[in-house]
Amino acid sequence: MNGGRILLARRASGSDHAVVFEPDGLRIEGGFALRRRVPYRSVYGLERAGAWLWVGAGALPVGLGGRGVPAAQLSAVEAELRARIGALPDGGRRLARLDVRRAARVHAPWLTALLAVALGVALATTAAGWLDLATDLLFLLCFGLLAECWLGTPPALACAAAALLAASLVEPPAALADLAAAARILPAGWVGLLAFARLAREPALSVRVRSACELAAPLALAFGLHGLAVHASPLPLGLDLLAGCAVAPLVLRSTSP
Repeated sequence: MNGGRILLARRASGSDHAVVFEPDGLRIEGGFALRRRVPYRSVYGLERAGAWLWVGAGALPVGLGGRGVPAAQLSAVEAELRARIGALPDGGRRLARLDVRRAARVHAPWLTALLAVALGVALATTAAGWLDLATDLLFLLCFGLLAECWLGTPPALACAAAALLAASLVEPPAALADLAAAARILPAGWVGLLAFARLAREPALSVRVRSACELAAPLALAFGLHGLAVHASPLPLGLDLLAGCAVAPLVLRSTSP
């Protein structure tokens, strides 16, 4: 197929925001895209969200659009991109994969916000061990926002409760009696939830939800290393993670393909 160019927005600076369709991929001009070229074969999903068209390719999606970009232009980009993907040798299968993915709905992170406020108050009144508590608070915010915003409060709450239950089996009650323990345990349950969603529900995940799950992977590695450095034994952390992963199939039934 011959190349084509769709203008999304004209800038006063002269760096117009446009998409150029080349024979084997699209090239992005202007805008704030981290990637300037996306091969058609690497596109795994398309998602419209407000004034944006999210193109899933790699760990981070490419966002096209923004304020001032007409919806008709985004629709034209989406239609042309689907036509280019459909023209590939296995285009029918690829288009079917695009159609299976569901649009994401962003949920208000009430649970994470309440826990963060409570832990923030505890941090403000703590003189000793504040650095470990601050690190735990950072991980709680990261995983709580990723899990609750993209997968919902009920799944996040269920996996957090499962992690607490698993922790109670291997740790003494005195070790679970404060907020610091919750800040250490709950993120592990959310890691299990995000891991299950990415590995077992990937075909139905929207572009942004899949990207959130993949963003959690390097954070989970840092969280695990921090847990081992502070608490030495990997058993409690591993059980908490497995508990969240075990409960995830029960609370994510609605996201199955």
